[in-house]
Amino acid sequence: MAKRDWPLRFKCAHPGCEENVTYRYETRRDLQDSFELKHYGANGWKCTRHDAPDEVLGPENLQTRWESTSSQTEYGVFFGNSRYIHGPGFKIFAKDLPPGTKLIVTARIELPA
Repeated sequence: MAKRDWPLRFKCAHPGCEENVTYRYETRRDLQDSFELKHYGANGWKCTRHDAPDEVLGPENLQTRWESTSSQTEYGVFFGNSRYIHGPGFKIFAKDLPPGTKLIVTARIELPA
């Protein structure tokens, strides 16, 4: 017999949006204790397009920028809470650079003519 899973579904809380998400849990207790149920159940879940609209690239938003400055802590040098950051086309170790170094990541789209 197949093991049952416990699904939790949300529809985007933004009016008119049809996006949805499904989380699956192995037990009912996992579902009841889940971060998603506690945080999205009362407030409503929002899809990426409506939760962080400035980060979504499209015809109206052709470019976005993210910036982080490294800092020295008693445990080493970090960008925010990370010693190592990577993304498409780059990798950076905070300890390789002096504290105060800025990491600036820019993404830009170019639409066809």
